[in-house]
Amino acid sequence: MSEFMKYAIQLAQMVKGQTGVNPPVGSVVVKDGRIVGLGAHLKQGEKHAEVQALDMAQDKAKGGTIYISLEPCTHYGSTPPCVNKIIEHGLSKVIYAVKDTTLSSEGDIILEKAGIEVEYQYSEEAFALYEDFFKAKQHKIPEITVKVSTSLDGKQATDSGQSQWITNKAVKQDVYRLRHTHDAVLTGNGTLEADNPQYTTRIQDGKHPIRIILSKRGQIDYSKQIFHDQLSEIWIYTENHELKSPSHHIKIIYLETCNLKSILSDIYQRGVGRLLVEAGPHITSEFLQSNYLDHLIIYYAPKIIGGIGKNQFYQTDNVIDLANAPQFEVISTESIQQNIKMTLRKK
Repeated sequence: MSEFMKYAIQLAQMVKGQTGVNPPVGSVVVKDGRIVGLGAHLKQGEKHAEVQALDMAQDKAKGGTIYISLEPCTHYGSTPPCVNKIIEHGLSKVIYAVKDTTLSSEGDIILEKAGIEVEYQYSEEAFALYEDFFKAKQHKIPEITVKVSTSLDGKQATDSGQSQWITNKAVKQDVYRLRHTHDAVLTGNGTLEADNPQYTTRIQDGKHPIRIILSKRGQIDYSKQIFHDQLSEIWIYTENHELKSPSHHIKIIYLETCNLKSILSDIYQRGVGRLLVEAGPHITSEFLQSNYLDHLIIYYAPKIIGGIGKNQFYQTDNVIDLANAPQFEVISTESIQQNIKMTLRKK
């Protein structure tokens, strides 16, 4: 892989989690061995990476090469097709790292007909950015990561409800960074009652995710600290039409049936492309048993809590046959000051 393609992929990685239902894309324009334009898709509805890079390059782009982490788009959305912009600037070559399977027309063909050489330079690193995006766009639900902090024996809390803190402070900092890379964080009203969390990103210049609360009955205690700041919007999903919002930044979303499918579809339609689930055993288990989960991140503390498992993070009403148990593959493991972070992908 060329250094210029590496730069394009790095730019895409830097904007991961801030492009809504659009993919994170990076682009580099090169002329005579020099970088003359850089771009990244910064926000849903704004200029795409290729346009950003070409706007920087201006006339220097003519006869040059553009490196893109994802195949340039060919459709009219909130912005015109990027292939049009590439043709207008007179580039001689386009190199991209991942083919966009969601496009309705072939960008390669359009560009080649305009006399532009096209090279597909596949990158596994870049594909990791888009695999879940392709699935999310097909099913019209967000990319979903479930995060769990637990003891070695799988407890999110003791049987009496004590949960602060199972994992260490370094894990908390890592979770803040995790929230930064997601559009929204989802939890249940039970977790609000038990832990009184804020779900903010307490890192310098961090992006605060939208905070989504599930409460079918709508028995919300607005005195909880999550409602006292306006760092990001709060969406409450409920079946209770009597529930009203006390503030403009708190949105009440009424659904006739609050099940995962209807909630996730609505969340996606509202522009959330990457969703982090930080919840108690009930909601966590519901996601783990579903087909909606993409990644599971478990933070293990080196302690054993014991008890009867009232707050075991994975609970089912029935005993699951081993052949039908949810299967995962381990993507990575990392030691965080004696706590272990395990990142897994749902098979």
